[in-house]
Amino acid sequence: MSMLEIKNISKSFRDGSEENHVLSGLSLSVESGEIVAVLGPSGSGKSTFLSIAGLLLSADSGEVFIGGKEVSKLPKSKWTRYRKEHIGFIFQSHQLLPYLNSADQLTLFQDKKNVSKVDAMELLKELDVDSCKKKYPAKMSGGEKQRVAIARAFVNDPEIILADEPTASLDAKRGRVVVQMIRDEVKKRGKVAVVVTHDERILDLMDKVYRLENGRLTEISNS
Repeated sequence: MSMLEIKNISKSFRDGSEENHVLSGLSLSVESGEIVAVLGPSGSGKSTFLSIAGLLLSADSGEVFIGGKEVSKLPKSKWTRYRKEHIGFIFQSHQLLPYLNSADQLTLFQDKKNVSKVDAMELLKELDVDSCKKKYPAKMSGGEKQRVAIARAFVNDPEIILADEPTASLDAKRGRVVVQMIRDEVKKRGKVAVVVTHDERILDLMDKVYRLENGRLTEISNS
């Protein structure tokens, strides 16, 4: 069974009198332990796709399944809670809170009722930023901040990790290290990761690579 399955998702936005069809019957299936990349030019709908997969935006039609459960049918009043328990987000600009140190970045967002949650300090150590646990974002390098953001995404032991351009603010070497860390955590913990990216230098770290064009995903070779 696929951990993440998206079936025939369509989404349109009105632009004045015109209707812009961003996604048109898009489908994707990702199994436990897989990390996949989604490529596409600006305006192709990558962010819209990721927002629908992460229950941040509703589709016009189609279904989203996580762990076999059709989550797109959940009432919107339950979306926030479901995201917190089952989905981890990694953004291109780490979006750490400037007034919290690294340890607090994780524990503040940790779901205390989640018995399967991951130890925050263990995650910081695994990602080689345990020395930053008392540091605030202003005192950390770009790579350190992004690694703390990865730890935050995994801290509630979510099934799904959604990463939006996670290497955009990093140089080639640091960007590759960050994606390798995401891959290692996915493999170790049996998670699923979908990485939206323009960075073709990291594609060899992916199990599958897709291109988003004309509202649909097409699998391409990552060799």
